[in-house]
Amino acid sequence: MFSLNQQQLAKLNKWIESHDPKRYCGAIGGRYTYCFTPTSLGTIIKVQDDVLKIEIDLSEYQEM
Repeated sequence: MFSLNQQQLAKLNKWIESHDPKRYCGAIGGRYTYCFTPTSLGTIIKVQDDVLKIEIDLSEYQEM
């Protein structure tokens, strides 16, 4: 199972709030795509905003 820690979740919530979080994105939502890529050095974590076509990297590279 993949998950976000408290620091990553806080960073993500701040990012979402700064990019028009109330914007309509369809009847079932689906605005954000969460991408977890396991590597031998750790997990790369990116979240894409599919409406605005932007993404945030939540990976913790200092720990890798």
